[in-house]
Amino acid sequence: MRRALTFAALLSLVLACGGDPPSNQAPPKLPPPPEPPRVATAPAAPAPAMLPLDVDPVPMGLTKEGVTRVCDEGLARAKSLLDEVKSQAGRPPADLTWDTTLGKLDLVFLAMKNAGDFPALMAVAHPDGAVREAAKACEPKVDRFDTALYLDDALAGVVKAYAQKGEPLKGARARLLEHTLRDFRRNGLELPKDKRRELTEMNERLTALAQEFETNLSAATLSLEATPKQLDGLPASYMESHKPGPSGKIKVTTDYPDYFPVIQYAKDRAFALELYKLFDNRAAEKNVALLESIIALRHKKALLLGYDTWAAYVLEKRMAKDPKRVAAFLEDLRRHVDKKSAEEMADFRAMKKKLGQDPKGPVYPSDRLYLEDQVRKEKYGLDSKAVSEYLEVGKVKTGLLTVTEKLYGVHYKEAPDAPKWHGDVTAYDVTDDAGRPLGRFYFDLYPRDGKYKHAAVFSIRDTRLMADGSRLLPIAAIECNFPKPAPGAPALMSHQDAVTFFHEFGHVLHHLLSRSELAAFSGTSVQRDFVEAPSQMLEEWAWSKEVLDLFATHHKTGEKIPDALYTAMVRSRSFGRGLHTSRQLFLAALDQSYHTAKEHPVASTKVLEDVQNAYTPFKYVENTHFQATFGHLMGYDASYYGYQWALALAEDMFSRFKKDGLFDPKAAADYRAAVLEPGGSEDAEALVTRFLGRPPSNDAYKAWLVEKPGAAPPAKGPAKAPPAKKP
Repeated sequence: MRRALTFAALLSLVLACGGDPPSNQAPPKLPPPPEPPRVATAPAAPAPAMLPLDVDPVPMGLTKEGVTRVCDEGLARAKSLLDEVKSQAGRPPADLTWDTTLGKLDLVFLAMKNAGDFPALMAVAHPDGAVREAAKACEPKVDRFDTALYLDDALAGVVKAYAQKGEPLKGARARLLEHTLRDFRRNGLELPKDKRRELTEMNERLTALAQEFETNLSAATLSLEATPKQLDGLPASYMESHKPGPSGKIKVTTDYPDYFPVIQYAKDRAFALELYKLFDNRAAEKNVALLESIIALRHKKALLLGYDTWAAYVLEKRMAKDPKRVAAFLEDLRRHVDKKSAEEMADFRAMKKKLGQDPKGPVYPSDRLYLEDQVRKEKYGLDSKAVSEYLEVGKVKTGLLTVTEKLYGVHYKEAPDAPKWHGDVTAYDVTDDAGRPLGRFYFDLYPRDGKYKHAAVFSIRDTRLMADGSRLLPIAAIECNFPKPAPGAPALMSHQDAVTFFHEFGHVLHHLLSRSELAAFSGTSVQRDFVEAPSQMLEEWAWSKEVLDLFATHHKTGEKIPDALYTAMVRSRSFGRGLHTSRQLFLAALDQSYHTAKEHPVASTKVLEDVQNAYTPFKYVENTHFQATFGHLMGYDASYYGYQWALALAEDMFSRFKKDGLFDPKAAADYRAAVLEPGGSEDAEALVTRFLGRPPSNDAYKAWLVEKPGAAPPAKGPAKAPPAKKP
């Protein structure tokens, strides 16, 4: 791709070609002048290299030196563009234009994102610890630049002068001006100089503490040794990949692929409880104190900026707007699901009795998934291990691509020569029906040491409409921790894993299908309490028989999920929804409790105990410190409620697909145009209203929450996987 010369580069070329115009007459020869005395001078420092705005940072950023260059040269580009905007300070408003002010400031935002996004991914995904450490050094640099930008009087003067001009702006342009003026205030521009310095120090300290929290959590892989008997009940595929060591025992770690199958299937609930305690104490010896320091510092920052609490500061930019509205939303849902949660807990206690356990004894949080599975099998005919037999990870990946190609009229082609940070990573290029490129994404699906422990999508490059009319193509990466294929041992996913896969790919599509004019509103750059809605809606496709039949085949026989097994899945689906929602409400309320507190430092473990006991029937387990593992507190601080908020919007939007059909071309095209393509260019409420033809409502979500499980299956017993065919 051609890159335009910068103004500085163009000027240097003009000067290199300079001199007086040629004369037709030769000048007379004169004796040479005496040489001036030589003065020793230091050579001029070279201008810093600058990352092009259309850079693909992956080829460059895979080494320690390269990822540092991505960061530093991206920030150099951002600084150069920012200086161009600031050079107009003092000019009369009439002389200012969109392109030289806000339009160029959006390029600053793009350059800043180019600097930070890929290093942020490498900090949690690169297999080399030295590269991860080098990548982590970028975030404080970007944060310092971002903080300084919003405290820059010259920049603010230019933006305010342009605003005074009163040029008529519409859509994303008007929104960027409004948000920029708001964010100057929110980032301390109106503070006196000494308070600005204090704010800068706070921001740098918060960045460092959050990085330390996340690093501690990423590094915290703890383990227990189990006898084969203690793992009785685990799928055969799990036992195949977990062979006993010389001691005769099996190492079980707190990494997701080890942890969740034990929690869900192990018959030895005492062992499951011990593993749960270990899981909820990852990094606790460091992260509890870190978290309490972070919460206190956030509160101090909020007060400095004129807000009562950190939650009040954060929520000003969200759909919810303020903590009172969030509290009312959470309390309304808590009351709404209380009865369903109580009914499900009664089923749990009845199951404990059938299993020979004391039905009046404690039901630990570690038992929730296990008892759900047992009730589904007994009462609704579902054997979740049987479902896994049809969900081999490679086939699920292929099926997910097939489904979304069919839905949105896009095409994926693997790019085997694309540079990548690990051998497990695969890259795909995306085109439309006419073959026009739309972007690229990377799959990084399997666990490894030092890698991000959850599931998430990372931006590598945002999209934007460029000055020449071309579109900067977006790039993203999906990071997961699914079972990894191995010779002779199929990598079988739970159905919940498959749902998670669909969810995360919803974020990828939101990123890739964006057609926003401005980088500031690209893709998932929407209000935070809406960002999960498109991905949560795509989860519903993973529950459709029509969809599952495209890829869910038995790993030995190749047969599709039998009707009886699928019927059992659907019948049992709503079971456990009350207790699951209670847990999500607990997490949201815990986040809000930490960030609406006015006395600091908070006693985070006591708050955890109180909120868990208030919101869920699963009482707090003594000497556990879940808050030390609650990674969302470092990015979704005061915003975790957004998962429930967005889920209400997702179910509302899905109501149209339920009515029109999951692959209805008109519904899919309308959704893509109304919701995915604008990104954050408009308020999310306006996007949903346009797609549905009415304002959003919580009605569909509340009905879904208390939906009754289906009737019991025929008396022949639980549906099971068919026997394997002989080769």
